[in-house]
Amino acid sequence: MEQKPVVLITGASRGIGRSIALEFGKNDYTVIVNFLKEKEKALSVAETIVKNGGRARVLAADVSEAGAVKTLVSDIEANEGRLDVLVNNAGLTKHRSIVKMSDDEWGKVIATDLSGPFYVIRECAPFMARNKGGAIINMGSILGFRGAFGTANYAGAKAGLVGLTKSAAIELGRFNVRVNMVLPGFHLTDMGTGASDKYVEKARLDSVLGVTTDLDEFARFVVFLSQAKTVSGQVFNFDSRIL
Repeated sequence: MEQKPVVLITGASRGIGRSIALEFGKNDYTVIVNFLKEKEKALSVAETIVKNGGRARVLAADVSEAGAVKTLVSDIEANEGRLDVLVNNAGLTKHRSIVKMSDDEWGKVIATDLSGPFYVIRECAPFMARNKGGAIINMGSILGFRGAFGTANYAGAKAGLVGLTKSAAIELGRFNVRVNMVLPGFHLTDMGTGASDKYVEKARLDSVLGVTTDLDEFARFVVFLSQAKTVSGQVFNFDSRIL
């Protein structure tokens, strides 16, 4: 029996990560559901995939810790023998104005949202290269281009992720590893519902269609992009707010 392709999704216990994990499960992937704190939610994602005829495993790791990421990828290599797709989705927000932002609020967001993807790419890239290819998709944000009041840490991390995405694409293209970024738009997930009513309304008003992004539609796009064989180094704005 041919082995299923394997996808690792960081921060897959809820929100955007959960939807992406379920969509990959529907497309006959072995889904590695990474989480940090919410084990029950991660198990629920895996159980849903299995109930629908797929295969999933749950692995805990803090992507902001280089050692934890190394252990995570070593587990996948030892038990799966392949990794076809990486989705760097794990993210953290701690909104505060620059003059009031603490070192901890700055550092933790940068560590998770920028250093985290770097650590995971660094560990996964050689593994993918040995298997002659793969796809890496980094979860960006429109704030990495626009910025916003109180988001210097988050917007700064996402802006940095643009450069990381393009540099990784240049370096890894010779190994047939494609690296792209997607801007998911605004969703009323756990993170989105923490936004103020004013911000939610502005997201709708900024959309040329007057709507927020459909999460299931976005998940289908991520799977499609992971399978595109001749696309790398690009940033896709899956949103109707114009940059």
